[in-house]
Amino acid sequence: MRSPRAAIDLLPIFPLIIPQFLQVSERQALLQYVTEHDADFGQYDLKQDYWAGRTLTPNDIRSAEVLKVFRTLRDRVVATLQQHLAEHLGPQPPLYVDLVNFARWPPGYELAPHADSENPGGAEHPYPWRDFASVIYLNDDYEGGEIFFPGHGIELQPQAGALALFPGTLRYLHGVRRVTRGMRQTIASFITYDATRRYEF
Repeated sequence: MRSPRAAIDLLPIFPLIIPQFLQVSERQALLQYVTEHDADFGQYDLKQDYWAGRTLTPNDIRSAEVLKVFRTLRDRVVATLQQHLAEHLGPQPPLYVDLVNFARWPPGYELAPHADSENPGGAEHPYPWRDFASVIYLNDDYEGGEIFFPGHGIELQPQAGALALFPGTLRYLHGVRRVTRGMRQTIASFITYDATRRYEF
């Protein structure tokens, strides 16, 4: 049986930052892919669709080797989260990734504080099953783009190769500061206890 969200929220481990989560070879392969396939993202325009031109899902990826890396990272992220939850709360039911994608952040982009599964005041959220979120940082040669958690007074700029993990609840409202120079390159995913939301690729 899974622990209630309230118990997970109170764990002292979040936001969980794992430095050097990526192997150097993995990070290089992923960065090479996004550089060589820049056109696959399409055009981004901050004044139009916020996410247009900024993400690639496994369905968009044309390299069997990169897809293999994505699967490896998906499984490693879940195993890392499971391990930390079990250490503090005992055995937990399986977790599943419901989305994983490249997410790039050009200069000028930022994200206001939000939660990934809950809205303030109990308003309906489009993704209530997203129990956790993760961000893998592919580079750090940009300025701005810090992830921040206003409720905790935390602002972070993880180094390339790091993993950030945190619950999708209101307690972990988070945002991204405006990118001022360079391209912030990440892999974002959402993790759920709901097996029906599992994303296979």
